[in-house]
Amino acid sequence: MKMREKLLFVTRGNVDCDNGFAYIFELAKTLNTGIAMLLVYNRRMMDTYEDMMAAVAFAEAGDLGTVEELMHAKEKSIKSQIDEKIRAMADKCRENSVPFFYQIDSDDPITAIKDFVKSRPDIDMVLLSPNLSENKKGIDLKKLIKNITKPIVTISGPAQAQA
Repeated sequence: MKMREKLLFVTRGNVDCDNGFAYIFELAKTLNTGIAMLLVYNRRMMDTYEDMMAAVAFAEAGDLGTVEELMHAKEKSIKSQIDEKIRAMADKCRENSVPFFYQIDSDDPITAIKDFVKSRPDIDMVLLSPNLSENKKGIDLKKLIKNITKPIVTISGPAQAQA
């Protein structure tokens, strides 16, 4: 019998994309199931970043090559960090016989989740990374609940000690 990815781990495509993975990994091992991961990139954030970089380029009075080089170096660095984290998560799953699959989307998180779950009806539960669930601008949970019929779990980070 083939084990399917029943748990959907949704996270932002940034350097803390693995935040919350340890929890879902342990849950997958306990439930003897697999993990599907959806990395959501915010298209508006990328557009804003590109607009800002274009303005800087014009302000540099013609030194466009240096500005472009700096912009691409930073983008490559972030992509490299994300790729390394994805590789580490996949390796950990493979070493523990936990099926792992990931997909990247640049739509808004709710549409991305809705489309993913629609295309993979074997998903039983949606788990939101702290980088989506702890930020008020991260995701509208009420809207998500209206659009998704699967159980939704928000993963939170460790509680901060109060002084």
